Amino acid sequence: MRATVRRLLAWGVVASLLLPVSLSVVIGLAALLASLGDKAAAIACGRTALALGVVWLVALAATATAGGIVALELAETGESRSGAGRSADSRFGDGGTAAPPRRDHREGDGGLAE
Repeated sequence: MRATVRRLLAWGVVASLLLPVSLSVVIGLAALLASLGDKAAAIACGRTALALGVVWLVALAATATAGGIVALELAETGESRSGAGRSADSRFGDGGTAAPPRRDHREGDGGLAE
């Protein structure tokens, strides 16, 4: 289910960004056709724009819902997508409390100890 929700979230974001652009184009086309005197085509474009507006609102609601589900799943499992709250040095197994191990660098050997 997790993959399905994330896929829905990704498609919702894409739809939420692209639908307003197509909606603007269809509204502009309807206005152009109305000014040219083609009333039937202008009405058809107006209805298409109305349908696109409804689909856009549904996409926004679905995106918000999917985003909330993903956030709740992450909070429930204790995961962090950005790594916030973890120290960069936690790879040493000490929870990020100790400093990383120091290396002995001798002058002239390029940092390689014999």
